[in-house]
Amino acid sequence: MDVAGDDRAYAWQLDEQLWAQTGDSTFTLVNVAGVTPDADLVDLDYAVGAKRAPSSSTDAYLPADFAFCPLTGQKLAPVAYQKDRRWLPPYGNGSGRRVVDDECDLDSAERTLASLYQHLLANPGRDLDSSKQALAAPRKNGLNFFVGQLGGHRDALFSLSREGGLFLWQRGSHKWLAVLPRTTPIGRTSLENWAWGVALQGEGREQKLIVAGDEGATRVSVDPLALSYQVDRCAGRALGAPGDLAEHTFVPLALADGSVCLASPGAEGGWTQHPVANATAAQMNRLSAPLRDPASRRLLWIGEQGYLVAQLGESVQAQWLPWPIGATAKPELGPPFLDGYGWWQLLFDADGQSYLRLGSQERRTIKGTRLGTGHLNYMFNVRLDQPWDEHDEHNNPMTREVRYPFIEFSRDRLLLSLRVNRDSGSVQSLFDSDAAVDSEFCLERIGEVALRLPLKVSKPWNAQWFFFDQALWLYIDSSGALFRWKA
Repeated sequence: MDVAGDDRAYAWQLDEQLWAQTGDSTFTLVNVAGVTPDADLVDLDYAVGAKRAPSSSTDAYLPADFAFCPLTGQKLAPVAYQKDRRWLPPYGNGSGRRVVDDECDLDSAERTLASLYQHLLANPGRDLDSSKQALAAPRKNGLNFFVGQLGGHRDALFSLSREGGLFLWQRGSHKWLAVLPRTTPIGRTSLENWAWGVALQGEGREQKLIVAGDEGATRVSVDPLALSYQVDRCAGRALGAPGDLAEHTFVPLALADGSVCLASPGAEGGWTQHPVANATAAQMNRLSAPLRDPASRRLLWIGEQGYLVAQLGESVQAQWLPWPIGATAKPELGPPFLDGYGWWQLLFDADGQSYLRLGSQERRTIKGTRLGTGHLNYMFNVRLDQPWDEHDEHNNPMTREVRYPFIEFSRDRLLLSLRVNRDSGSVQSLFDSDAAVDSEFCLERIGEVALRLPLKVSKPWNAQWFFFDQALWLYIDSSGALFRWKA
């Protein structure tokens, strides 16, 4: 420690970090290895590992090397990334399956949602509408939100725009900061909202972001202190979101020569391309976010005309499997239903609708479109244990209320969902329309009372729920609204 001036300011050189201390023991970060942080970069715990000063009512920080508060002697909590606080779109763990269970390792989100639900139930007259906090989004439309470490010292909330803009949330100021490219930008993505996902590669501060875009598969390295990033890319056109399994990550790509591959980022840099058998880019349209099948060591991307399988073994084998002749799928309606017999995909053909067990010819015919999470199923307002179950119209009459389940939380049987009343028309006609509709975004315990947020928006199924900082967040893509509920 050195005296910096006659006003009794002190300079602390701690490794690469230079801090200034005033006479009232207020600490200010001056620079890190000569780099002066942006004045708007207020979350220094994330950026440089600084520790919160327990004696301050404001967001004051102490140097990362301090173990105790110099004013109170209180032991300082370490700054660390916790994996269970991450959140990867579209539904939490980067998978197309809309179920959060113990295998997802998203304990923080589960605790937050359960606490919020109990708190609102215990306060009569409180619901999602009256308790929401409106916040500004970094852009009005075309955003995706995720939580990761990405070069920092703890979890942080990021937003990625369709044009490739990257933004970092500051919890201390409630502002978004632009993270800018050093050279090559991330680039645009054309994946639809329900199929738009990202993946994380690596551990600790070396964690990288894997994105799928119109210019290829891209690995993004973030420098939080400089508010910048750099990329390395496998050129092509992404056909689907990144999928990860057993520490391997894959992005479906259409290459310039017309072939299709799975691009995989190497742990030490570079990319490996695995060819996809029996595939053309034209067939592989509207692929869902990938589904993990750990027991079979495979990843599945569900498309309109078939599905893509990546099989992990001594080598990676990838192939495209078309649906039966005349049949198509609608991945936006939800992922395949999973039971002890396998994955069951809803298909449409000239004869109606049926569920096909993947890898077989077994089918189950149904009447009426189902919406589901991969576990929970709805036919309009009627909840079904299995999508092909019959229901008792006398005990459980069907209405014209469409229930669209976003995410199911199995531990506490909680559900984030959407409700839209349809006076006429099919379920599919709702998804085909751009008109604004009266919608209710709901938090409910399955089969019990629902807490509601009524809004009139277009394409409400493109909304995104996510969790950060012990709060539930909701982004409405068509209006650009961003809401938060603290647990």
